[in-house]
This record gives sequence, structure tokens and C-alpha cells, in this order.
Amino acid sequence: MAAAYAPIIQSFLLPCALYYLYVTWGHWQDEVGAQRLLLSALSASTAIYCLAARHWLSAAQNVSFGTIEWIGLAANLLIYANVALYMQLSFVEEKLVYFILISIVFTTSGITFRSSLLSVGLAMATMLWFAADVSSDLLAKYVSIGVAASVVAIGMSYLLRKAMKRQVRARLVADKLAREATHQANTDMLTLLPGRRAAFAEISRQIAKGEPFWFGLIDLDGFKAVNDAYGHALGDELLKQVAVRCRGATNSQSHISRLGGDEFAWVLSGRLDEAQVQELSADLTISLASPYELGGKRILIGSTTGFCHYPSMADSAEDVYERADFALYAAKESCRGGSLVFRQEHKLEMAQTSALERALREADIDKEFSLHFQPQYSLVESKVVGFEALARWTSPELGSVPPDRFIPVAERSGLTRSLTVSLFRKAVDAALNWPNHVGLAFNLSAQDLRDSDLCSTLLAVIDAAGLSYGRVEFEITETSVMRDVGASLQFLACLKAAGCKIALDDFGKGYSSFEQLQALSLDKIKIDRAFVSRVQTDAMSRELVVAMIGLCHAVGLKCVLEGVETSEDLNCLRSLKGDLIQGYVIGRPAPMGSLSRFLIDASGEELSSCRF
Repeated sequence: MAAAYAPIIQSFLLPCALYYLYVTWGHWQDEVGAQRLLLSALSASTAIYCLAARHWLSAAQNVSFGTIEWIGLAANLLIYANVALYMQLSFVEEKLVYFILISIVFTTSGITFRSSLLSVGLAMATMLWFAADVSSDLLAKYVSIGVAASVVAIGMSYLLRKAMKRQVRARLVADKLAREATHQANTDMLTLLPGRRAAFAEISRQIAKGEPFWFGLIDLDGFKAVNDAYGHALGDELLKQVAVRCRGATNSQSHISRLGGDEFAWVLSGRLDEAQVQELSADLTISLASPYELGGKRILIGSTTGFCHYPSMADSAEDVYERADFALYAAKESCRGGSLVFRQEHKLEMAQTSALERALREADIDKEFSLHFQPQYSLVESKVVGFEALARWTSPELGSVPPDRFIPVAERSGLTRSLTVSLFRKAVDAALNWPNHVGLAFNLSAQDLRDSDLCSTLLAVIDAAGLSYGRVEFEITETSVMRDVGASLQFLACLKAAGCKIALDDFGKGYSSFEQLQALSLDKIKIDRAFVSRVQTDAMSRELVVAMIGLCHAVGLKCVLEGVETSEDLNCLRSLKGDLIQGYVIGRPAPMGSLSRFLIDASGEELSSCRF
């Protein structure tokens, strides 16, 4: 209320001061002797008081409502005193109307109803006191006018106060809602940690201070798998427990917030060195990795963190975030479950990645991207039974870019859909020229498996070309499936329902369970080259490959041995009874025009012997 009324009083005091400065000048011109001094002194004092009170209100903070009431009442009494003294010294009957005028003024300057009532009552009583010496008829008129003026003034005062209170209440409600909205905007309502907006505000605040700090991005490992396996309700409870443990790592120099999903931001202020930051990060990692007891289940997850230091590695909030994000991405690749600090050498790598992403966004996909095909050879049938389509990119700006560079960038940038669809069309068109017993294997990325609309698009491409669904095999990896198990299972079920085959690539490198693999309804498993290439030299690798082949045969899956590079490897692997082999010993990836030696011409005669 005080904050609402203070501007009203300030607005009233300024014209009041200017008016009484004018009145002071008028008294000095019109009056003489002691009357001049008395009237001029009182009006000048009123003007000075109004100016001083206005200045004090402008400078003061948190002025009480009672103080404002007394300031307004004092101004009213000074105004009243000016009129009363003038009438006492120079009574003029016509000027009794001044008391009516100031009573109207008091409805504004009287902050409370009681002060307005006191001021108006005093003015009307004084007017009637001065009018006591006039004729009875004239006195009756003044009484009537005084009563009417009093009713009007008091009524106006009441209505004005009521309107002001209503406005103040609305303002208070609006301020409360604004505070709540700001709180909600700055708070993650699930975990009650500071939210994304608060995280970036903290970065900006630290930069504004000009002091060094560390910014970390924390990503939970395995959370999506838990969310898919046990449902979002348990996933939400898990995030709440994670938040509790994060709060345990915070102090006056530490600020942890949730950016969204399973990603958290960590600001560490103060002059900490890298060793101290790594130690704090290790403590939090250990805390987050401890088992969670939720819904009668024992849940295990991990976390990976990427750090960037300000100002040694970044000079703006945007750079701080982007470089911490790059460090997190690199940590996911090289030291999952640990932490990685953005370093000087990462700048060049980040610049190259940015240039690659820019070129990828601007690329003419249909023109710049092509396919090479690598044969899959059946040991049982002694012939090539399929080709795996492998993407190749020749950029006018960057030249030849290997898949292990552009595919991760495409996934991070959300560009895989258009790339997948374009390359799949080319792969299907190529397969139309192959014999009916030769299949097409095409790789899907983790991002593809989360795109629910992509399945129908791929099937539409097959249908439009007239290719048999059974000749198309989609290859996936364990890690890509585990990023979103629920979406992946739904996507693969769509392909299987149409008659396409599913192969699991890089088997042995992931961390999925046999129960989850069974849910994928696989047709084929490809054993990773890391095991196959050591079969001749490492007994453990040989036993593992034998066990994996046996597992495939036991559950009715075909088995592909990848990375077979030499004839010696091939001869060794024949005895292990694998179904298919793939590697340089059969053929390197090659464009469509170089596949003729693996195919059969229209007459049915083999163009090249692929018997070993």
C-alpha cells in the first residue's frame, strides 16, 4: 500500500509547492507590515515543506504507510493554516469558498480515510466559525454548502481509497503471480533443482563478476534404458533421487541445475585447479553410481561429465556451454562414466566438426553422397548372398569425408533422416539389378530408431521400387538400440511386420542383456571384428567366437563373422561353422559398377568364382 500511495503524494506535493511559492510572491506584493511577514513566512514554509517532503520520498526506500499518512496530513494542515491565517487577518466573506476548495483537495492528499475526514471536518468547521457573524440567511446557505461539500469530499475520498485498495490488491496479486512464474521459470518442477533458465543466468552472473569458474555438463548413463524398462513414473522418481544426491554436492561455490531430460549443469566458482575439479566430479560420479532403491527394485545408473573453464577456454556464455557440451560428447566416446576437461587441442577438433556440420547442412545429399557395397559370403552355399550398403561422402569443400566422421556429426545435428532416406533409395535401386537371392543390408542409426515416422517412409521406398521386403535387411547396433529401447522396439517391430529382416551389428561391444536381444526379434547377428581378427592368435577370442556362434545356432539366428582379412583367417573360421563372412578377403567396399564379379548374369553362369 505504501508503495502505491507514495507516487500519489509525490505528484501532489510538487504543484502544491509551486502554488505556494506563487502565493508567497503575491503576499509580498499585496500585503504590508507584519501581515506581509506572517503570510509570506507561512506560505514559504509550506512550499519548502512540500519540496523537502517530495525529495525525501523520492530518495527513501521502504517507507511505511504511517509515515506517508503523516506527510500528507502535515501538508493538509499547512494548507489549512494558510487559508485560516489569511481569513483571520483579512476576512473577506467571498473568500470563505476557499475552505470548500481545500476540502476537495484534501480528498487526494489525505492518504487514509481518517486523515481526509479530519482535514475536511476541520476546514468545514472553520468555514462555519468564520461565517458565524454573517446574516442568518447567508449562514444557512454556508451551512448547506458546507454540508454538501463535506458529503462530496468525504464520498470522493472513500471512493478514491476503495479504488486505490482494489488496484493495490490487484497489483499484489499480479506481483505474487509474477514471482511464482519467475520461480517456476527458474525451477525444474520435477526435481525442484534450479532449471535451465537459472543455469544460464548463473553462467552470465559468474561472467559478469569477472572471476574464473568451471562449467560442467552431467549426463546420466543408462537412464533411458531404465525409463523404457520400468516406465516414466519410476524414471521420474529416479531423477528426484539424483537431484537429492546432486544437492549434497552443492555449497556456496557450487550450483547444480537440471537442463532437461537426464542432463544437468554444474557451475563451480572460485579458483579451483583441474585436479580439484576432477576430484569433486569423481565424488559426485561415485555418489550417482550408488544403487537406488525404487519401487522394490535396485536401480543402477552412471554419469559422464564434460567441463569447460572460464576464461582460459571460453570467453562467453555461449562458448562455455558449447565447449562443455563438446567435452561431454568426447567423454561419452572415450571415458564413459568419467569426466573430461575441454583442452586447447579440442578447439581445432571442434572447429573441424563445426566446419563439417556446416558443410553437411549445405550439402546436396543426392549429388554428394553415394554408396559402396561390401559382399557377404555364405560358407554353406559358397557364394555371395548379400551386400552391405556403406555411405560415402565427397564434399566439394572438404573432399572425401569418411563415415566415422560425418555419421556422428549427422546424428548430433539431427540430419540423419534426409541422409538415410536418400541413401536408402539409392541402395534399393541398386538391389533391383541383383539376382533375387542377393539381399541388401542397410545400416540404421540411433537417431533413425527414434524417428517413428521413418519406418513407413522406408517401407514406402521398398514398395515403390517393387523390391521384395524379404530381401532387405536393416542393421542396428546394441548401443543405438539402448539409447531408447522403447522407441527402437516399436520401430523394429514395424519393419519386421512388413517382412524385412533385422541384423545386430558389432555384437559383443554393447551392454544389452540377452532378454533385451530376444525382444528385438533378430534374424542375424554380426560378431564384431575385434573378436574375429584374433581367432588365430588368441585362445580366449577363439572360445568367445565359438560360444557366440553356438548361441546364434541355438536360438535360430544366422551368424556373420566380420573383419575377415586374410585367407588364413578364412580357413581357420571355416572350422568354427559360422554362416556368413564379411571382410577384405571376400571384397572391399566398392561402387555398384565394380560388383559384377560377385553377381550372376542373366544366363545363370557365375561371372567369377568366389570359391575358397
